Amino acid sequence: MRAPGRLALLLVATATLAGCGENGRDPAPPAPAATPYIPPTAIEAEPTGTPAAAPVIRSLRLSGSGWVFDLDAASAGDATRIDVLVRTATVGAAPQRLRLDVVGGLAEAFATDLDGDSAPELLLWTRSGGSSAEGDVRGWRFDAAGGATAIQAPPLDDEAAIGWRGRDQFGVQGDALVRSFPLYRDDDDNASPSAGFVRVIRYRLDAEGLAVADTTLEPMDGTPQADVLAR
Repeated sequence: MRAPGRLALLLVATATLAGCGENGRDPAPPAPAATPYIPPTAIEAEPTGTPAAAPVIRSLRLSGSGWVFDLDAASAGDATRIDVLVRTATVGAAPQRLRLDVVGGLAEAFATDLDGDSAPELLLWTRSGGSSAEGDVRGWRFDAAGGATAIQAPPLDDEAAIGWRGRDQFGVQGDALVRSFPLYRDDDDNASPSAGFVRVIRYRLDAEGLAVADTTLEPMDGTPQADVLAR
């Protein structure tokens, strides 16, 4: 009947020794972890467990305006989060942060002034994954004080969508956003459009946003599709 009491005393003694450091002193508390340096333009950390690819970082300056856009695009799976730090031309104005979540990736960005009002637009050309590489343009137009209004290229109407299967290219020509894509026949595979033409759509920026100005067909004569935009 005395064995349990001895066992209890032995356990208490063992716990007491384990809680003491060398020479009977309590162990020193662990040193605090060093705080990592976070640059001023860093975006907020992604939630734990979210895989993230290496970010795409770009800095765009609208020539002659003083506006600067710093872009940070990080992809996870088929989604991309684009964070933008906007610095206006106003001396002493605080930078503004904008965020856009898109399906696919960031193909290109344009800082421009399509409507000629001396306040810029930031246009983001995004592209889906896979062989279709469907393109879209989203972004913001700004006023002189830095206020941002979201804008987006309108969807293709029924006629413009005939023969479309993606592979869109976007560029800026003067006061127009230009989009081009090859036309497919019904039995073409995605790698081989055979209709022989590229559709070119020009968008203007008006008070309501981006709107179709004109649509043309260009022959697919071996000219790289991106060069069609410069014709």
